[in-house]
Amino acid sequence: MKSFSTLLRLDPFDTQHGLVTSPFFSSRVLATIRLVVAAYTFAVLVFSVTWGIVVTKDAAGFFSYFTHLSYTGICGYFFAAGFQTLTYARRGQKAYPLQRWAKPWRFLHLALLSTITTYPLLVSVVFWGIIAPDESVFDNRYDAWSAISVHLLNSVFALFEILLTNTPLSSWLLLPFGLLLLSGYVGIVYITYATQGFYAYTFMAPDGHPLKLALHILGVAAAECVVFAIAYGLVFLRQRVVARFFPSTSSKVSATSKYASAAGASAVSLTVGDIYGKAEMAMGPDGWSDLDVSTPVKG
Repeated sequence: MKSFSTLLRLDPFDTQHGLVTSPFFSSRVLATIRLVVAAYTFAVLVFSVTWGIVVTKDAAGFFSYFTHLSYTGICGYFFAAGFQTLTYARRGQKAYPLQRWAKPWRFLHLALLSTITTYPLLVSVVFWGIIAPDESVFDNRYDAWSAISVHLLNSVFALFEILLTNTPLSSWLLLPFGLLLLSGYVGIVYITYATQGFYAYTFMAPDGHPLKLALHILGVAAAECVVFAIAYGLVFLRQRVVARFFPSTSSKVSATSKYASAAGASAVSLTVGDIYGKAEMAMGPDGWSDLDVSTPVKG
C-alpha cells in the first residue's frame, strides 16, 4: 500500500522537474513570467488596499472577500514558484531548493498550486455569472480595472499554470484540503458580519431561509469539486498533447541523482518511456530515479 506522502506526491517529489519547467519556453522565461505576474498581483493588492484607505474608506473589509484572499494566494504562489524556477535555471537545470526542503513545505506548495488553479476559476464564474449582472462594475476606471484584474486576469493566471507549464496532475487528496479552506471562509463571512455589519456576499445572508443558505453553501462546494475535476482534466489533456505534438521539448526534463553506499553499490542505467517521452533513469540503492545522461555512472 502506498504511503500518505506518496499519494500526496511528496515522496518522491517532482523528479521530472515539472513544477519549474514548461514545454513551450525555457525555465528562465518561465521564471520571468511568474515573477512578473507576482509583481503585478502584488501591485494590485497594494493599490486596492490604498484606494480603500484613502478614497472609499472601506479597507477594513478588504480581506473579508474570498476574491481578495484567493488573489493573495495567486500572488504568493507566483512569487514562490518564480523563485524556485529562477534558482533551477541558474543552477543549470539540475535541482531547485524545494526538492530538499521538508515535506510540510512541499505539501504547502502543492496545496497552494491546487488552490490557485481552482479558486480563481470559481471566483470568475460566480462573479461574472451571479454578481456582475446585478452591479455596475464598469462605472469608473478604477472599478473596471479592479474587476478585470481580480475577476478576469485571475483565471488567466490560473490557466497559464494549467496549460503552459509542466505542472503535474494534482493529487485527489488535495481536493478535501480545498474544501476545508472554503468551509473556513464561511466562518469569515459571519465573523465579518458580526464585527463590521455586512455580508461579503449577499447570497450568504440567511434572511430567514436556512435551507436556501445551505443549498448555496453546498452549491459552492459542488462547484469547487467540478472545477477541480476540470483543472485535473485540462492538465491531463495538456500532458497528452505535449507528448504527442511536442516530444522534442517535453523530453528535455531531466534530473541528477547520485548513489552511494558503504559497500559501494553500483548503478545501472535504463531508458524508459514516460508521459513526456523518454527519460534517462538509473537504479541505485534507493530505487529508480532520474539520472542526468551527462554524468557518467561509476561502479
